Amino acid sequence: MDLTRILLISIHFILPIWCNVLQLQKRDWIGSPSASMAESDVECFSEYMELWIHRMRIEELRLWLSGILRIQVALVSLENVNHRLSSCGFSLHRDLDRNYIFRVMYSGCFVLLEHGNYVIVLNLLKRVNRFGGRTQTFTMKCPAVLSPPNRVYIKCDTEFIQVTREIPKDNWNNELDWSLALRGSLVVALGDSSLIQVNVEMHKPNITVQGRRDTILTPVQVFDSEVQFIPLTLVSGQYAYSMDATCPNVNQSSSNNTVLHIYKRHMGLTKRGGYETESLSVSSVTVKQTDTFTWSETTAFVQLIIPTSHIQQTKECMSQEGEKLLQFFYKIDAVLTFKETNHKMHWTLENTSPCSATALVTKSNPQGGTNFQRAQNNTFFSGHHRQAGHFFH
Repeated sequence: MDLTRILLISIHFILPIWCNVLQLQKRDWIGSPSASMAESDVECFSEYMELWIHRMRIEELRLWLSGILRIQVALVSLENVNHRLSSCGFSLHRDLDRNYIFRVMYSGCFVLLEHGNYVIVLNLLKRVNRFGGRTQTFTMKCPAVLSPPNRVYIKCDTEFIQVTREIPKDNWNNELDWSLALRGSLVVALGDSSLIQVNVEMHKPNITVQGRRDTILTPVQVFDSEVQFIPLTLVSGQYAYSMDATCPNVNQSSSNNTVLHIYKRHMGLTKRGGYETESLSVSSVTVKQTDTFTWSETTAFVQLIIPTSHIQQTKECMSQEGEKLLQFFYKIDAVLTFKETNHKMHWTLENTSPCSATALVTKSNPQGGTNFQRAQNNTFFSGHHRQAGHFFH
């Protein structure tokens, strides 16, 4: 009888505690990527490397930064610190456990290229007393990457959006096992992409993702415009690779100006999850099709405004009733340069408006001297009878 009572008490009190411990461990592992990292661990990405620093050593890193940069580094505000460190390609971030991640751009100060590796050495002095201390050396080293994939190719029509990018490899030229993350939370294997209502096609070296506009695009506000945005990322372990894209509004073809939005991003492999304070600043924008445009930027987007007459063309199309009509289309090739990176962003958008009689009328009687050109050998989109899952050519 006593043995039975002891067993019942154990089940009632000890088992819930044990289960809570298991749940807590699982939650920590999911929510804190740094939980599996140790001091001196270095992670390598396409444009930068990161070193995990325990919060008890942050004073040593602060002293090292102050000495090597000849400035007074104070950790009261990481935003202010990173503003001062950015000129040297450094930044400092906290993880979920309030430890620190020290990021160094490969183009940063004191980074050397040795035997095909980017290297920087940190000599952190731990004070033992006011007369001295002992130094511990941390070496950050990552294989050199010639150039990360720097192109994004977007196709839009009234129903679908399609994004194509080159499949990235890690710094050791290894292929990675990728999954898709939609809106940062829904993660599925590439083979299960239909669960988030997108289709994936891989033709090396490229990957193409396609979905219906009304299903996967999310409205976001940029200046005075509502932008149709797809927050889509390839993820693998600690790596992330942006497939984010926008589509122009469907009814823009009749406007004097075409307004486009480009999502700003590091073009190669980046830290999965990133940091709230990350941002890129544009230093220049060029457009292949015209020199007449204006641009402005927010934290996340670049807005291009281009006179519609400078880019818009027409091509023949067939209505569902077999009537020969015209439709507007345009292609934009833009190159963005950012202050924080040496690598340019090559962004291409092809957009096709609905097949309609309006385009036919505009073609016959252009107003204000508008000169639209007929497309030659254009195979972009194939009418109104495309089925979901059929990829554009």
